[in-house]
Amino acid sequence: MPVFQLIYRSRANRYFTDDDLIELLKQCRSNNAEQNITGLLLYGHGSFIQLLEGDEAAVRDLYHHRISQDARHRELAVLHRTFAPKRLFKDWSMAFRPMDAARIRSVSGYTDPAQPAQKNRDLLAPLRLLELMQGFAADMRKR
Repeated sequence: MPVFQLIYRSRANRYFTDDDLIELLKQCRSNNAEQNITGLLLYGHGSFIQLLEGDEAAVRDLYHHRISQDARHRELAVLHRTFAPKRLFKDWSMAFRPMDAARIRSVSGYTDPAQPAQKNRDLLAPLRLLELMQGFAADMRKR
């Protein structure tokens, strides 16, 4: 049965410490487990990118009624919505990866943000974004 995926980005309202991120992940994992939602949260340089996957109604409800109302971030934008044949993160109610430069460069689908914008127009294009998420999923399965 296909699974609904939603990817969004946002800007943190303040710098998140490791303790802040641990607390956020505890909340995400608890909320997601109740709704059978899985996914990946990326954080770095004051920005979040998150992939949520599960039942379409549950994912949309979580995004619209919880995530978009959360005062810890702003400038939310949905980057991609699709149905996929299977979950990328079936074993994680919310996987997490900090977005440090070395780790991102090693992931399949990486595009160097230091390149001029015209060469990087597709950085957040849906297929490139899904490739990046799939690269993280593959990397996490190796561990």
